[in-house]
Amino acid sequence: MFRRLRETEPDRLSLRLSKTLQPFTVVPWGALAMWYLGVPIAVGAPIIVVQDNNYTAVIKRLESAGFKQSLPNRVPPSEIIENHPNPQQVLEEINAGYEHLDRSCAGFDYPNGEPTEKGLQVYLFPNMFAHSFQDDSPRPLTEAKDGAPRKRFETYGNLCYPLEQTLLESFVKTAIDEETEKGFSAWGESLRSWVSLMTGRNFGRIHEANFGPIDRRVTKRLGSGKEIPVDMRVNSI
Repeated sequence: MFRRLRETEPDRLSLRLSKTLQPFTVVPWGALAMWYLGVPIAVGAPIIVVQDNNYTAVIKRLESAGFKQSLPNRVPPSEIIENHPNPQQVLEEINAGYEHLDRSCAGFDYPNGEPTEKGLQVYLFPNMFAHSFQDDSPRPLTEAKDGAPRKRFETYGNLCYPLEQTLLESFVKTAIDEETEKGFSAWGESLRSWVSLMTGRNFGRIHEANFGPIDRRVTKRLGSGKEIPVDMRVNSI
């Protein structure tokens, strides 16, 4: 798995939301938080977490800033849905896998005006759903079992990025809640895939420390090149 170094500056989407919601504490979550940590993942709709007692006030703040509360847009691409005999049934089946999520958060369409935000949505989670904070607010440090302080968040004003262990713990707790509530679901599968990405993002770290960088030009499927002395275009290697 290719990996990047942790970012040193806030991303554009999170920074925009934190400025809109100032002084409320904003915690990026999901793919946005993983991207900050260097996990190789594409970022779709931003997800942010706020304190439970600020949840209603944050909804009002977003609405006053031009964000329009809406349902999540999970419509499949037109080339997939256009020939289906019952497109509405397909959409209902997709959304059924996210029923618990949709009941627990608020979704918003971005305001019209900024071309880069056209068609973009943001999901707002209360902390009771995402388990990002251990208490009423995200503290930069917490005490580990050995008594040594452990950094939990990287903060930029009111914007707090959860670090690796903090984010992983929140994913696991949310996945447990989802399985308890719904059993198998598409949302639960998404959470499990995020846990896998988080725990697997240091793939090869120990090997590289001992033997140097892995040559990723070679894959298990292609072999080392010694078995077949030609490339995929039948050119000699």
